[in-house]
Amino acid sequence: MASAKDVLKQNARQITVLTALVIIVSLFFHQGRILQYSYQVDDIAREPVIAPFNFPILKTEEKLQTDLDEALRSEPYLFQRNQVAVNEQAAALQEYFLMVKEIRSAMVQLEKTKELLYRYRHDEKYEEVRSMYQADSATLAVLQNQYNGDYPALSGDNGRFSIFNVQEPFEVDREIDSFRDDLLQVCRNRWAEGIIDIQTAGINSYDVSIDQGDIPILLKPEELNDLNNAWTRSKMEINSLYIDETDIRRELGYIILVEFMKPNIIYDKETTERRQQNRLDRVPRNQGIMLQDEMIVDANQRITPDIYQKLSSLSIAITKQNKREKGWEQVISYLGRLMMVAVVISFFFTFLLTYRSYIFNEWKLVLLIALIFAIIISLTDLFVFRFELSEYLIPISIAAMLLTILFDARIGFMGTISIALLSGILIGNDLEFIVTMIFISSVAMYMVRRLRTRSQFITTILGMIAASLFVVIAHGLYKGHVWPDMQLDLVYLMVTSLFTPLITYGLIGIVEVTFGLTTDLTLLELLDFNHPLLKRMQRDANGTFSHSIVVGNLAEASADAIDARALLCRVGAYYHDTGKMVRPEYFIENLYSGENKHDGLTEAMSAKIIRNHVSEGLKLAEEYGLPKIVSDFIPMHHGTTRVEYFYRKALEKSNGKVVDDQVFRYPGPKPNSKETGILMLCEAVEAAVRSIKEPDVFKIEEMLDKIFKHRLEEGQLDECPLTIDDLRKIKGEIDGQTGMLPVLRGIYHIRIEYPEEQQAEAKVEA
Repeated sequence: MASAKDVLKQNARQITVLTALVIIVSLFFHQGRILQYSYQVDDIAREPVIAPFNFPILKTEEKLQTDLDEALRSEPYLFQRNQVAVNEQAAALQEYFLMVKEIRSAMVQLEKTKELLYRYRHDEKYEEVRSMYQADSATLAVLQNQYNGDYPALSGDNGRFSIFNVQEPFEVDREIDSFRDDLLQVCRNRWAEGIIDIQTAGINSYDVSIDQGDIPILLKPEELNDLNNAWTRSKMEINSLYIDETDIRRELGYIILVEFMKPNIIYDKETTERRQQNRLDRVPRNQGIMLQDEMIVDANQRITPDIYQKLSSLSIAITKQNKREKGWEQVISYLGRLMMVAVVISFFFTFLLTYRSYIFNEWKLVLLIALIFAIIISLTDLFVFRFELSEYLIPISIAAMLLTILFDARIGFMGTISIALLSGILIGNDLEFIVTMIFISSVAMYMVRRLRTRSQFITTILGMIAASLFVVIAHGLYKGHVWPDMQLDLVYLMVTSLFTPLITYGLIGIVEVTFGLTTDLTLLELLDFNHPLLKRMQRDANGTFSHSIVVGNLAEASADAIDARALLCRVGAYYHDTGKMVRPEYFIENLYSGENKHDGLTEAMSAKIIRNHVSEGLKLAEEYGLPKIVSDFIPMHHGTTRVEYFYRKALEKSNGKVVDDQVFRYPGPKPNSKETGILMLCEAVEAAVRSIKEPDVFKIEEMLDKIFKHRLEEGQLDECPLTIDDLRKIKGEIDGQTGMLPVLRGIYHIRIEYPEEQQAEAKVEA
């Protein structure tokens, strides 16, 4: 028996991983003293709660937020009236019209010169006039380029809206001056009312303070104009100035105003936000105080919202008090959390060590499981305490489905219970949450426990949604809630139900590659007869291929009988004899003529060729990238058995000499799992039953008993966890529906004759 030192040395990596997991998870936990005050509204107090010291009663989040919003609205937004901006924009508008008049004059002058050029086209003054025309054209071009550069928004040629056309209503510059004065007055009217530089809809204070250099004035936000409002009011004023709807000054005036009308009341954001923060800081966070030894709640009393708020305030006060603890007190507190977390985590890993030791022995798999635990607990802390989201958004179902798909449903169930307990304790001993998560996760695990198609993830979503509806209604009816109180929890659970199966599906491939695991989805892909290795077997060793299919049927039925991984057994059966493709003609199932390749060989050489199909199979498995869990079937389906036929022939020819049976034994290893043990039995049974002449049920059953007994006596099943009861179920009953016998009965089309039928046949023959 291994000593404790040997066990520790053998499992050093696993112990390191588990120790790290306990330490990491414990860091997320608050002091346990808080947990005695962890209740939900409508819970019944287990014992009286007395205030251990004076502490403030904090406002609820809703009440505090309302008070904070009220404080923000009470602090006026501060604006500064900017007269300099008004003067600058008024001057800019004046300059614009000066340039317009200058361009108009240049255009008139160019037209006059053009007429002179036409008049003197045959005169000796033509060259002089042409020079004048070119100079006027250049002057106009320079002015137009300057205009386009200075006023790009107004430079577009929009036909009848042009201010440069010397026609009604701009026949003379006097009309241009009048138009300018009208627009300037409209701008001054808006500036006098005030144009703010932010949207009025963005102001959430009751009042607005405008600093004009003297005493600030207070206005309501709706009394101010933002730029859009100012443009709208200006458009209305322009329309009232120019009543005729065909007057181009309506449209042209609005276009010019949009360019030159700028805000003259500027938001002082820095000062406003500083004053708002000062006002927020003055908002009290509590709504009263509990005195030491004052009763908070009595035993067996219902937890009302007011009592719940007092208990929450007490928990927060204790947390703050704990942070002030020093030295030994902190060590004792953390040690308690560490031990409590270790106890909960031990539930799962004790199960793993006891019932799934082959998983515990693989430190990478222990690391994977530990990562799942740590990630879910960290998300619990992140969602509930950092982002203050609903606890029902914690993706415990992802952990449940991952553990079920990657390992099995029992591991998934035990892991889910441990994770749900840790998360429930972390958020405050929330029993309702623990029950809800275990129930919904159990439904998810049931839906994916035998994953065969990707569409199962869709049915899992529907199943989880139905489970969410059921458990929310159950808790609601139990606690006396009305439907509106249940809706929010249901929405959160439905969101979780919708996304967790999809996220799980995406994670499976990543985990498979990272940790070298093989899920049922990968096994299903290996069952495809179009897989290159299976196609090659069909072509090069069709008899072996047919043999593998039959063994696959037997293995799957046997695995179903003892609740082993039936899909893995079938896949292992399909690929267990791939090595025979290298020399198919040396194996009896591929002999289709009378020639036997072994006739000219010694028994030792024949045995070597037969045994080599194991090593050749392993090479092909590596070449075609078969997962290790599948390639393990190749050496284990023979274990360390002998090539019995050639060993017997060697004995017959030995003339009493000693025959080394190691020459005739397969290299092993022996089967180390239920699935590889099943395949060893099925492979031997299929070959043996095929050799029976005129097979019937009783001959087949006798052959099965003989093979099972022989494998047990040889010790070939010593390293796999098959029990005697498992072997009985694998064999099956003659008239049963599970195990080997029903499959073999169907393969050889054997009819079971019952005593009554035998008597009836005897009478007919008589």
